[in-house]
Amino acid sequence: MQVINLPQDLNPAQYREEDHFLIRPFTSLCKTKKNRVILHRNMIHLLIEGRKTVIYGGQSTTVNDDAFLFLAAGSCLTTSVLSDKGDYQAILLYFSDHALLDFYMKYDRLVQQYRQGKQLPEASFITFEKDIFLRNYIESLRLMLQMDQPLPQEVCLLKFEELLFYLLRTAPDTLLQFKVNNAGSMQDFEIRKAVEGNITRPVTVEELAFLCSMSLSTFKRRFTKIYGTSPQRWLLEQKMQVAARLLRDRQTKPGDVYDKVGYESHSSFSKSFRQMFGVTPSAYQEQNMNVQAQRLNAQD
Repeated sequence: MQVINLPQDLNPAQYREEDHFLIRPFTSLCKTKKNRVILHRNMIHLLIEGRKTVIYGGQSTTVNDDAFLFLAAGSCLTTSVLSDKGDYQAILLYFSDHALLDFYMKYDRLVQQYRQGKQLPEASFITFEKDIFLRNYIESLRLMLQMDQPLPQEVCLLKFEELLFYLLRTAPDTLLQFKVNNAGSMQDFEIRKAVEGNITRPVTVEELAFLCSMSLSTFKRRFTKIYGTSPQRWLLEQKMQVAARLLRDRQTKPGDVYDKVGYESHSSFSKSFRQMFGVTPSAYQEQNMNVQAQRLNAQD
């Protein structure tokens, strides 16, 4: 058996290392096809016709066209068998660890609600039975792929989130068992949770490193890799964007904003705000109110 590297070997023209998603159809006319597969991305194998057997580590599973499976990146043995109609069809949705962790970040409240403090086992593959919604979901992908053009990343993201959100609501205990193999990705996830959950709190960079159980130097290095800038610069920009949004509300008093973005004094907040926007918070609010008034007058 040859070794197949997925997704790049089957569609090299469409594969780009920087993309977080790739959705493509797959068909086979071989009655029984066995492969050694190295998955370089996680994969959702949406089976339409046929039967699929996967051996991953010391475990195996077989699904037919009334189910589908998630496979974590890694090495596995697969066997594809034609249906009684003499056909094997599937839609393959590849996704990165980053994409999965982004989903968990975006819907963290729901994830924690469904997890309910349970210690779920980790699994390199999970399976789901199809229901009416999932069959229609697969059909929607099939129709999209008939356009014979690669789906844009934005569309892939929407379809990925649609599926995961539905599974999170209907089968959370199964979905949340799916593990991310990359330990570095999990560390990045913990950093993002700590950092993005504390933007408006008076938490220092040293304290964020402590929350992540890292030395300050390790935290700064990993932070820069994730966000492309230093922790101090990123936090300043995020706090000031929140402050600017608050100040665009004419009901907000400039003197009340500093506490809402994690500053302990109005003077230090004003200094940072002026550094970012070139004006004081009061002047920024006044300028914004004048712009709004001019727009209203122009409409009259």
